[in-house]
Amino acid sequence: MAGHKRRKGLFVRLYTYFVIVIFVPLAALGLYTYYGATDKLRDQAEANMAQVVNIASYHLEQYIHNYENSTLSLLSNSDIKSFLEIDPDKYYEKYYYTSTIKTNALEPIMIRHPEVMALYVVGQDGRTVSVNNGASLDFTSPSAKAYVDKLFADIPDNGQIMILNASISPGQQGQTITLARKVRAPRSLTYKGVLAIEVRSTELSALWQGIDLGPRGYFHIEDRDGKIVYHTDASKIGQQLPAAERRGLSDGKTQSFIGKEDGEERFTIARHSSYTDWNLQISIPMEDLREPIIGIRTNIFWIGSITLVLALLLAYRFSHSLTSPIRKLRRGMKQAEKGDWNRIPLNGTQDEVDELIVSYNSMVNKLSDMIEQVYMAENTKREAELERQKAELQALQLQINPHFLYNTLETIVCFPAVQDSDEVSEIVKSMAHMLRYAVQTSLEEITVVNELKHVLNYMAILKHRYGKDFEIEVEIPSDFLLKKMVRLTLQPLIENIFQHAFFEGLEDGHRIQIQATETDQYFVVSVIDNGSGMSEAALLQLRNRLETKRLTEAEGKGGIGVLNIHRRIQLVFGDNYGLEIESMLGEGTVVRMNMPKS
Repeated sequence: MAGHKRRKGLFVRLYTYFVIVIFVPLAALGLYTYYGATDKLRDQAEANMAQVVNIASYHLEQYIHNYENSTLSLLSNSDIKSFLEIDPDKYYEKYYYTSTIKTNALEPIMIRHPEVMALYVVGQDGRTVSVNNGASLDFTSPSAKAYVDKLFADIPDNGQIMILNASISPGQQGQTITLARKVRAPRSLTYKGVLAIEVRSTELSALWQGIDLGPRGYFHIEDRDGKIVYHTDASKIGQQLPAAERRGLSDGKTQSFIGKEDGEERFTIARHSSYTDWNLQISIPMEDLREPIIGIRTNIFWIGSITLVLALLLAYRFSHSLTSPIRKLRRGMKQAEKGDWNRIPLNGTQDEVDELIVSYNSMVNKLSDMIEQVYMAENTKREAELERQKAELQALQLQINPHFLYNTLETIVCFPAVQDSDEVSEIVKSMAHMLRYAVQTSLEEITVVNELKHVLNYMAILKHRYGKDFEIEVEIPSDFLLKKMVRLTLQPLIENIFQHAFFEGLEDGHRIQIQATETDQYFVVSVIDNGSGMSEAALLQLRNRLETKRLTEAEGKGGIGVLNIHRRIQLVFGDNYGLEIESMLGEGTVVRMNMPKS
């Protein structure tokens, strides 16, 4: 008990020291890495989002500026200015200027910018000239007239372009951006018309394609009145933002906010564009923003856990190396009490434990030498019995081998000289395979598939001997083809059938079946024929020979040796295995080879 307590105390100390040495630095490194990475990731995410907003703002302004440049040539177009001052009753002049403006001024812009939905010039008195990509524009409806009046009221008289989230077409409200500015008449300084370009708001999405904001992040643009000009969720375009979600932004500055939207905490980066008078915002849920940080924390936890587990295993290994020699010596003494005289290997440490092991091994050597002398005579007797069984097995094998050669050579000799030499070659080739298989005396256990190949070679010879093909029905599951059986047992049983069961010659109704099954005790290979069978007396006599192992009695002229096969199975697998025979006179015979299941 004292030794056990000391061993337990040593384990506790080793584990304690090891945990202190490993866990404290690991925890400090993990905390430093976690919080440092958290701050850096947050700063990097904010910087990236701010950069995205700045780039989007720049491209948006360039996008609007391109359309503004497209209208500059129209401001000085004399036909447009003249169109605004002609007498509305002069239909020919009105038709002339309308056609000329469409053909020479408006349509070229539509061709250069296919994304433009509509381009039109409208005067204060309602005169209009327009081109559009889609349904025709109706400037006579009350809503259209109200829209034109609002244009003249809202657009400043300084020639600057104004960007509106509106459309002359009622069905496009909230889906279209209008860029409009006033136009002067040719002979006065007053503004008598409005020039407008309408573009789908969804065209703005091309400005930030490729920016991945995650499944719940979004980008949107709102005008100065809080109306959404563009949103990554198209269903929200044209909606009015609640007052709580609108923020006052300074021109040209990027600002960040953390707030709640629909009950969810979100991080927002926003920038005001002085050119368009729009606010551009990117919003990402704080949960998505923290996801990389959570991943870092998870990785740190698993790396720390794995490192700690490895450290504990190493501590166990160290303690085991100290206590293992003593446990080995104790275990060796217990085995010696049971009569197992095992020697304990030295540790190579050349300490007191090694000296104790040397003394123990010396005692074991002397005791084991004495016991070995007692068992030596018994071992000699056992070896002699084993050699006798091997000699008997080889003798039984030699009884089978000459039989192959005799019958095959007899077939070749009887073959007419005028017969095709290819058939003789096939016989000799099959005989060569059979002889090679038969003389493998060093290997007695063979697979079922190899025995079937041996039968196939035998049947090739038999085809020429009888002058006709004979097919054997093989019903063996594929799982049994690699099971073990004794070599040269299946073919002799087949040959025995041709010698005894079909002794009057082959007939059309003759059949041979090879089957394989498993029982609770045996792996069984059965050879079944419907030949002449055996009488009850002959069957009883053969079974008696199998039980008494009487191998010296002949089985008749040309007999293959059923007793030989039975005895060889027993010599390989044991006396519990062998042949089992059933037969009825005139109906056929079943020979079962019972062998181990594994």
